[in-house]
Amino acid sequence: MSKTKRIWTIIKALFAIQGAVLLMLVPSYAFDIIALGACIYLLGYGSKYLLYYLTHAQHMVGGKWFLLLGLILFDVGVLATTLLNQAKIITLIFILGIHSVIALLGLIRAAGNRKDHNPGWKVDFVQGIIAICQITLCLIYIRSDIIPVYSYCIYAICSSILTIVSAFKKSAIVYVQ
Repeated sequence: MSKTKRIWTIIKALFAIQGAVLLMLVPSYAFDIIALGACIYLLGYGSKYLLYYLTHAQHMVGGKWFLLLGLILFDVGVLATTLLNQAKIITLIFILGIHSVIALLGLIRAAGNRKDHNPGWKVDFVQGIIAICQITLCLIYIRSDIIPVYSYCIYAICSSILTIVSAFKKSAIVYVQ
């Protein structure tokens, strides 16, 4: 990772921590803000993949996957924007769906890194366990208005701290001659 990318990664993580603390201060509006953020996220990434397909990926082997992924993300984003008046449902689906995938991938990545004797497996393992705890809390207190918001914010803070820690780690640079 270059120094510039490290700096931008740390800045993004600090903004995520600041946003999570802000959401914890106003939990009554947190569902609306998180739902709007999820809609913008899905629409943005769907548009990004569709644009990438139109400009580059249509000439690549396997480029249709970018078209499929872009269409799915964009369609889910449009569906989520139509349901913005049901912000709690969108937020809980976002937390349970996205973070279950994050937990699964984190644990799989940790197992692979541990098998390869890579010391970075601990960060992936901790991130996966934190995501599982967040999902469990959201399922237990699904009728509550405060616990899912706090669990989401605590996950965002922990994930940002782990991102900052991993940004300070030295990475190997491989030169090809």
